[in-house]
Amino acid sequence: MADFEPAFQRLMRDESIILSNHAADRGGLTYAGISRKFHPDWEGWKHIDAGSTPSTQLVRDFYHVEYWMPIHGDRIKDQRIAEALFSQFANMGSNAIKLAQSVLGVADDGKLGPKTLEAINAYDPDRFLDQLCIAMVAKYHAIGMSDKSQREWWPGWFARALRIAS
Repeated sequence: MADFEPAFQRLMRDESIILSNHAADRGGLTYAGISRKFHPDWEGWKHIDAGSTPSTQLVRDFYHVEYWMPIHGDRIKDQRIAEALFSQFANMGSNAIKLAQSVLGVADDGKLGPKTLEAINAYDPDRFLDQLCIAMVAKYHAIGMSDKSQREWWPGWFARALRIAS
């Protein structure tokens, strides 16, 4: 079964442990990929507001509870699949699960329940990752086409999606 720690390390390479407040970022003030707009109660904001840096453990705990546990990462057989779903779920929420469900041919409700988990574990990992990569690139492209301000993120988003299949 998949292990959280390598998935977290990969995610931190995607997210970078920095404080950002970019005008085009829909999440607003963000630290290590954690958006204050979407997660205003995260304990790390107290540290940032006090002028200090949140511990890596606070970041790790946040991602474990908010993103690893909901995808049942510990129950996914293939580490690469768990890492890809974890990274994409952290980046685009339930839309990542819906895209995975469309690849798998199961109901796309955006929740990784028992049927989706069973389908993930039964699917050929290389084929799944290739198809998920294609679906993610298409989704990121569609976001940029519908809102030109989001195109700034295309290089990072596309690179993130392409890492799925590598």
